[in-house]
Amino acid sequence: ALQAASEGGHLAVVERLLTSGANVNASPTWYKGRTALQAASEGGHLAVVERLLTAGANVNADPARDNGRTALQAASEGGHLAVVERLLTAGADVNAEPAEFDGRTALQAASGGGHLAVVERLLTAGANVNADPARENGRTALQAASEGGHLAVVERLLTAGADVNAEPAEFDGRTALQAASGGGHLAVVERLLTAGADVNADPARDNGRTALQAASEGGHLAVVERLLIAGAYINANPARGNGRTALQAASGGGHLAVVERLLTAGANVNADPARHNGRTALQAASEGGHLAVVERLQREPKRMSLRSGSHRGAAS
Repeated sequence: ALQAASEGGHLAVVERLLTSGANVNASPTWYKGRTALQAASEGGHLAVVERLLTAGANVNADPARDNGRTALQAASEGGHLAVVERLLTAGADVNAEPAEFDGRTALQAASGGGHLAVVERLLTAGANVNADPARENGRTALQAASEGGHLAVVERLLTAGADVNAEPAEFDGRTALQAASGGGHLAVVERLLTAGADVNADPARDNGRTALQAASEGGHLAVVERLLIAGAYINANPARGNGRTALQAASGGGHLAVVERLLTAGANVNADPARHNGRTALQAASEGGHLAVVERLQREPKRMSLRSGSHRGAAS
């Protein structure tokens, strides 16, 4: 009850529950759970945060295992500068580890939201600009800012020494360039390339994408063009699990203009699918019901391969 009232910013209810003996430090549920202080911080409810701290709330309580946030991480993600200031004053750990699954450090969280003022404050407080991402679906601060297309934050992080080629999280990770490319953020892509981003960095093992594969999957033709100019490998192998070549990715999304550009650049229409849950270009287009792409692929002179990691033919 206290967690719910804190999440909603209901100060009078919080007061009543505390008076009735509610546990101010009750543990969160393992999935997306929040302590009362984490919940209030996430919502930017400064008055509730103050009251909970007065009642003895643990400012550094561990986050829930899956998609959890410490109080400071939660406030940072929401861009709540006043709450961030209060938590730092109360001794919040600016470099607390992120949750194992889909977690973020405070700086990673603020960067992903594009909250420049909070980013500045956290850096001043000693936030590690190159903290490792969470193992699954994690992002470094620069990767998070790049994914959101937040150019001003990207600039600030690079100035602070962010590693432009930091490796992606093992599962569903992205380098900064891969993240920006997948979002179609051309200005960020340009800035990262200028900073030395590796246009051909390997994709994450599971559900990863190279920069070109990510841009192709999103149908971002201008980014595809820029990456090709920068030397992106047109036929880079897909990630082992749920991977796609650039052509397979574009075909699956029904992005005919990108498909045309990739074929012109020499994309292999018969490239093997990923080992797990892969698709050939024709299978991907067929699965999505993209008739124009299917017809374009069938016009290529080579006979289409129907082999896939899931033993699924294009006609099925």
